Amino acid sequence: MHKSIVQKWALLGAVSAVGLTQNAIAEMAADAADTSELVLEEIIVTAGRREQSLQDVPAAVSAIDPGDFTAKGLKQVGEILNYTPGVTFTDIGTKGFGNISARGVPQSSAIPVFGVYLDDTPISTNTTFAGGSTVLFDAMLMDVERVEVIKGPQGTLYGATSVGGMMRYISRDPALEELRVSAGADIASTKGGEISQVYNGRVSVPLVKDKLGITVSGFWQDAGGYVDQMDPATGNLVEEDVDGSENLGYAADLLFKPSEALSVRLKYMKQETDYGIDSSVQLASYTTDEALLGGFTTISAPGENYLDYEIMSGSINYDFDKVTLTATSSHVEYKFGGISDLTAAYGPAIDFFDGRAPGTTTSVLLDLLAGSKKFVQEVRLTSERMGNFEWIAGLYYSDETSQNNQDVISVPAFDLLTISFPSEYKEYAAFGDVTYYVNEKFDVTAGMRLSKSKTTLSYVSTGLLLGTADFESDPIKDTVDTYLFSARYRPTDNLSLYTRVASGYRPASANLPILDPATGDNLAPPMIDPDNAWSYEVGMKGSSSDGTFGYDVAVWLIDWANFQSFTSFSGVNTGGNASDGLKAHGFESSFLLRPASGLSFTTNIAYSRSKLNSDEPGFGGVEGEQIPDLPKWKLSLLGDYMFDVTDTWTANAGFGVRYTGKFMSSYGASTSTYPVEVEARTLVDVNLSFTNGDVTLGLYATNLFNKRALQGRSDTILGGGSSDSTGIFERPRTIGANLKVDF
Repeated sequence: MHKSIVQKWALLGAVSAVGLTQNAIAEMAADAADTSELVLEEIIVTAGRREQSLQDVPAAVSAIDPGDFTAKGLKQVGEILNYTPGVTFTDIGTKGFGNISARGVPQSSAIPVFGVYLDDTPISTNTTFAGGSTVLFDAMLMDVERVEVIKGPQGTLYGATSVGGMMRYISRDPALEELRVSAGADIASTKGGEISQVYNGRVSVPLVKDKLGITVSGFWQDAGGYVDQMDPATGNLVEEDVDGSENLGYAADLLFKPSEALSVRLKYMKQETDYGIDSSVQLASYTTDEALLGGFTTISAPGENYLDYEIMSGSINYDFDKVTLTATSSHVEYKFGGISDLTAAYGPAIDFFDGRAPGTTTSVLLDLLAGSKKFVQEVRLTSERMGNFEWIAGLYYSDETSQNNQDVISVPAFDLLTISFPSEYKEYAAFGDVTYYVNEKFDVTAGMRLSKSKTTLSYVSTGLLLGTADFESDPIKDTVDTYLFSARYRPTDNLSLYTRVASGYRPASANLPILDPATGDNLAPPMIDPDNAWSYEVGMKGSSSDGTFGYDVAVWLIDWANFQSFTSFSGVNTGGNASDGLKAHGFESSFLLRPASGLSFTTNIAYSRSKLNSDEPGFGGVEGEQIPDLPKWKLSLLGDYMFDVTDTWTANAGFGVRYTGKFMSSYGASTSTYPVEVEARTLVDVNLSFTNGDVTLGLYATNLFNKRALQGRSDTILGGGSSDSTGIFERPRTIGANLKVDF
């Protein structure tokens, strides 16, 4: 799980809110500094595919201002999610890689369980072999106004992959009235590691006042490494800080508004990440979290790896007085791979199987290319309130192709593995919901989505690990329906109560075959069945009348039957389904307290209990055990104090404490990995900033006390009580400064 991305995919081929937000806190603190009256800021979100006050959305939603977190030294989406209740981020050790789980729904197979959107463009893949479970679009350094994190299944309005929840990056509108220019820089030093740098800029120009505007933005990031490469034979240092990466992103966003009723928007976004190796540390064994060679060290050699994203979209909005038409066409493409050195892992095996003297094989390199390319078209109608009713109706089409090509090249030459498995996925869907207002305080909503999909998989392989095979699956056709039912009650302006029942799904998929070496029969199921989760939720959002206290609480239950999962057949892993399922329950809560002008505290508390309904021999699950990699408890505390320094300058001093509870790294009866408990961890971040409105200077420290804490680990069973153990640690203490200038 925590091996390099390339090694992870080589292994696959070989074995086949809660709602109180940081920007709101900053705005409220500013208000509190200027006036003695405390008024909670109203936050507008579009989680329900229409603009709504956050307090009125009948779902658990967190709205996040990326700029507030990046100013505090938290620049990656996973770092922001550490302060988001009900969500768990699994770090793979490189920017752009990782996965998100929410509400006890684990990332159990190759198709994501947590959807990601850029505005109305779905980014997540629906195919099995495009790396969707490890590749994660990270737009925190782009021109994003806010991030909306929605917990619970969102299959009705957002479609497949949003089983545990979903996340939307909401772009900032291009300027139509006044020129906006900003530039920033961030420089930080990690203890025992390299210097990191970020430079970014945005220019938004009204080309024709009130009619036409364009934004051009970009960033460059040099993320310094802190993991050293060691020679396993001698224990000597080979190279320091090998896990650094270089990240580049740029975008153009054009808004044309010829009339009040019509708007046209065109967007282009590109991101490129280059890195040698991820931040995995080689551990001594499955019985300890100490590194094999001390410190933060790896015995793996860096290669030349990359992750590239390209996103294009065009949308038209037309307001027919009471109904708005929205049509969006999108092209999303990502690819990752490169050259990775697998000599340490596979060199001895090649010598053994080929009858060579140990050490004969001097080089084993993996050449990997994987990714996805898809076109998406969505058309929907969104009504205003018409008497007692409002509604949404839409059509959706997706056409996706994916690739995964792997070639292992060794010196001297040996055919260890050459494999290719491209796949195709097409989906047609119709969706909608209707809200009926019983009165001004109470309303109910019902929604449905009907999706039809077709997927195929081709598979060609040669080499020792998989043998020779040439396979093409029959088209897998599937029809899935998902539902939404909710009710809202607003007894006062400061209190909103809701209940919600919703479902989410992942589509069916053709499966990677596993051939019996004796008979040639396929041991694996030819099809991975769709899975479907049902969620039941009750929530409460509100504030005190004087604005000094705000709260958002949700209690939920999820039932997920026959979920898709990696399974094992004759010791070889492939896709499949759980024979039974899991049940999860928990709660999320967020509380805001403002005891004095300029002073605010936000506390997030989340509990999640997710357990198997029965024994699962396919992947080593034991009835009643907590799902691996999912902590039961997650807590955070944020504090901010804003005060005047001079007549024109103000300051903000802040801190954050984040706690993640303990969890198991693997299923209890797994035959491939040792189940190891990952200890709970608590980290502290601090920050101090000064601003006059146009210039902001910030100082920060993340992981202030330099806590050496595992985020996760993987312990592959080698036999004889030994293991190949790796882990991803929290980044050591990082101290930095940043500057932002608005012109």
